[in-house]
Amino acid sequence: MKATPALSLVAGEGTTAVDTHVSTDPAVGAYAISRLAAVLEDAWAAIRAQHPDIDHAVVIIGPGTGTGRPAEHGHYGSLRWRHRHSDAEFAEVLVAGEGLSRTAAEVLGTLLHEAAHALADARQVKDTSRQGRWHNKHFAQLATELGLAVEPDDKIGFRTTITDLTTGRYQSTIAALDGAITLFRHPIEAKPKKKRDNSNNPIPLECLCPRKIKVAPTIAEAGLIRCDVCGHAFMPDGQPDPTLTPDPTGAAHDGMPTFPWGTVPNGLATLRQLAASGLRPGGQPIAARLTWRHGRRFANLYRLDAAKTKRQATPAQLDALARANAARAAKRGDR
Repeated sequence: MKATPALSLVAGEGTTAVDTHVSTDPAVGAYAISRLAAVLEDAWAAIRAQHPDIDHAVVIIGPGTGTGRPAEHGHYGSLRWRHRHSDAEFAEVLVAGEGLSRTAAEVLGTLLHEAAHALADARQVKDTSRQGRWHNKHFAQLATELGLAVEPDDKIGFRTTITDLTTGRYQSTIAALDGAITLFRHPIEAKPKKKRDNSNNPIPLECLCPRKIKVAPTIAEAGLIRCDVCGHAFMPDGQPDPTLTPDPTGAAHDGMPTFPWGTVPNGLATLRQLAASGLRPGGQPIAARLTWRHGRRFANLYRLDAAKTKRQATPAQLDALARANAARAAKRGDR
C-alpha cells in the first residue's frame, strides 16, 4: 500500500499546508475520500470569496453522533489548530459524516451555518449560549447575511435552511459536492439515559411549630422524630401525628382501636376509672387502648356497659384476711 500527500486541509490561498496522507487502496480510493476533503475545502473557499470577513479554517469530516452531544450536522471551533512550524492558528469546521446522506445543497447549507459562526467569531459577536447549543438573534442576522433562511426553534433558538437564491449562487460548488459525496457515516444511536434512583432522596418533614427537617427514607421509617418545642412529631406535609390522632378502627395499631389522651369516646374507661366507680371488667375483652406521653405509655380501655359491680368481701373473708395480715406482721417481727 502506497501513500501520497493529500491537499491542504486549510482552505485559501497563501496558507501553509497541513500535511496528511490518504490511502490509495483501490477499495477505498474508488470512493475518492481525498477528493471529498478537497471539495469541502473548495466550498469553504467559495464562501470566503463571497464573505471576506470569514477566516481560513481547517475543514474536517468527523462524527456527528455518539459524541455525548445532541446529533449535529456540523460544528465550528475557534482556533482549534496550530501549525507545527509557525505560530499560525486556524479555526476548525467539522462536517458530520452522518450528514453526507443529504443532498449536496443541504451539505453546503451546513457549511454556511458554520460560516455564520465563523463570521460571529471574526466580528467578536456572541451568537450562541448553552455551550453553543442555543442560537440567538445575532446568529440569525449573520445567517441571513450569508443567504440562509432562519426559523425559530424551541430547542436550538434558530434553525437554518439554504434558500433557492443561495443555491443558484453556489451552483458550481454544489455540483462539485454532489460529484464528490459518495459515502456517509452510519449514525450511532444514543444510549438511553438511566433513570435516576430517587429512593435515597431526603424526605421533608414538618412539625406544628412549624419547623422543617429532611431525613433519609430509612430514618423516617425507623420511627417518629418528635419536636421538643411543640411536642408534635415531624411528619410529611399534610399527615397528622399518629400518636395525637384517634384511630377508632385500629388500622394503624394492628386492629386495636387507639385513642390519645383527651379523645376517648364516652362509654370506655380504664381499670382505674372502673375501680373508682366500683366496677370491674367482669371478664370482657379489651375494647380499646388509651395512649399518652406521645404513645410511649398506654392503658387498656373497657366498655362501661359490659362492666360488673365490684364484689364485696363477706365477713368470713374479711376475718380470714385480717388473721393472715396479723400472722404476716408477727413473722416480720420475729426477724
